[in-house]
Amino acid sequence: MPISVGYQSGSHYSTLQALEPYLPLDKIELSFEEGMLFGRLELFLESKSPAVALFNGPYYFAEQLGFRKIIDNTFMIAAMLNGDSKPDDIRKYFRALRRAQRDIDLRPELYMHYYLNEFPERFHAQMDVRRWGPGERIVFEPYSKETFEQSFDWIATHAIFEPGSMGAGPYEGAIVSLAGE
Repeated sequence: MPISVGYQSGSHYSTLQALEPYLPLDKIELSFEEGMLFGRLELFLESKSPAVALFNGPYYFAEQLGFRKIIDNTFMIAAMLNGDSKPDDIRKYFRALRRAQRDIDLRPELYMHYYLNEFPERFHAQMDVRRWGPGERIVFEPYSKETFEQSFDWIATHAIFEPGSMGAGPYEGAIVSLAGE
């Protein structure tokens, strides 16, 4: 049965990782046709996709509608910067994210209504966000060299990128640290 995931995204990697203990890699059938998270959700709810990788609001919504989780998994994301980013702006941005995460951790019920902003309006009448969880959590930890190298090697081993398109993989060229500034 094909499982709908986002191509070269967290759901792509985490679905493979979650299923590998149960199925050989060549038996795991992924589908990328449905697109990113909300596209997958919509096609799943319309019975046009038999299985999907969901998280955050779409996961809670599907659960509210009576669908159930087959297997749980997790993934990490990293922030991406362009060459024009100013260190002070980056610090301000992450300070704001840290404050927002703290506020959500303290009183998640005050922020649940923001899920409505993420969803197409046609779903709003069905949604009861009071029953949902707080969603993805931002963890402010350095992305260690060991973690980077393990992730890079895992992605390379699983041939998620075409040969030659993954980059060389030097940790020092892939991260930015403003901790000491």
